Amino acid sequence: MDSNKAISVSRRSSEDIKRDMSTSDGASSTSLMAMSAASSPLSLSSSPTASVTPTARSRLREERKDPLSALAREYGGSKRNALLKWCQKKTEGYQNIDITNFSSSWNDGLAFCAVLHTYLPAHIPYQELTSQEKRRNFTLAFQAAESVGIKCTLDINEMVHTERPDWQSVMTYVTAIYKYFET
Repeated sequence: MDSNKAISVSRRSSEDIKRDMSTSDGASSTSLMAMSAASSPLSLSSSPTASVTPTARSRLREERKDPLSALAREYGGSKRNALLKWCQKKTEGYQNIDITNFSSSWNDGLAFCAVLHTYLPAHIPYQELTSQEKRRNFTLAFQAAESVGIKCTLDINEMVHTERPDWQSVMTYVTAIYKYFET
């Protein structure tokens, strides 16, 4: 018997509920209608993604796997150029930073420090850094990133002694920073 009541109650229309409410507590039907119009109707089939099209849903899944694809759509062009533009945007206004590539623009460690400083200012005293202290810059940047769980994939000794670091290795590390803080 109780289960029948639950079924009949759950199948009552909103009009039946309004009619019962107006007769039981004396509220006017106009005010109930206004309240009903202001509140959203409940639907058993509604979900947060119900209005998302299958195409959009697959794009969201793809972006979770590869966040650079969303960045490329935002900035246009390739994923590499989109990531480069993101780096330029993040480091706007930082002294001695001119990011034009994923190689020589990163060879003194200041670009890493600037990007990470935007997220972890307490870890990197950017105003005290100079391009001549490469080892210190790389050490500060890599330690700051590791403090939040970003594994260092670059070798400090190699970075200190080369003017043109391997652009793919640098891009891979910068991608890890982007993924950690932006996705």
